[in-house]
Amino acid sequence: MLFTHPAVSTVVRHPFFMNLGLAEQEQLIAQSHEQKLTAGELLIRQSQPAERFFLVLKGRVKLYRISADGQEKVVEIIQAGQTFAEAVMFMQRSEYPVCAEALEAVQLISFPNRLMLTLLQENPQACLHLLGHMSVRLHQRLGELETLTLQNATQRFALYLIQQLEDRAQETVDIELPLPKRLIAARLSMQPETLSRIMARLHQEGFIEMKGRDIHIPSIERLLEPFA
Repeated sequence: MLFTHPAVSTVVRHPFFMNLGLAEQEQLIAQSHEQKLTAGELLIRQSQPAERFFLVLKGRVKLYRISADGQEKVVEIIQAGQTFAEAVMFMQRSEYPVCAEALEAVQLISFPNRLMLTLLQENPQACLHLLGHMSVRLHQRLGELETLTLQNATQRFALYLIQQLEDRAQETVDIELPLPKRLIAARLSMQPETLSRIMARLHQEGFIEMKGRDIHIPSIERLLEPFA
């Protein structure tokens, strides 16, 4: 289908597509689907056959797994401008390993895995650039895994706050939490009650000031000092 000009621009400038030739980009766009989801709407289910991958244009998508005992584990929050489910096309078993649910009103585009693989086979240079892009994503995930496994709950939350900063050179900052507290807790592998206690203690000790989702950090250096 044909998209509006901003949507096409987003596709062709994205690292996942920008090194393909114009004709190849046009093939992908011609076989892509644009979707709009409402908050809470499920896009894909865990173990569903994987035939397409996705680029989010607006809104946020929650990726999560359902454990054997029925518990939901948040894997990642996909922001506008990010792709997801693209790695599945390189797996022998082509099934989605997670569920994907809209956190709010979402606009996204999906692309066929089979066509993308064909285009990559015909364009080794694009393969190398894509490998670099996915390697960066992998290193980011490894960093997150290290945080989850090597840091205690308070350290994980403090580092999560720092990760929200655009300019980490500032000493005093204001942050608006991007997600409800229950999702932040799930993302950091802790119970919501644990996160509430951590935030209350950091507030009482003067490390942060809170008002709803708004967090004021008087001193980043002091917040991180106990964990240095």
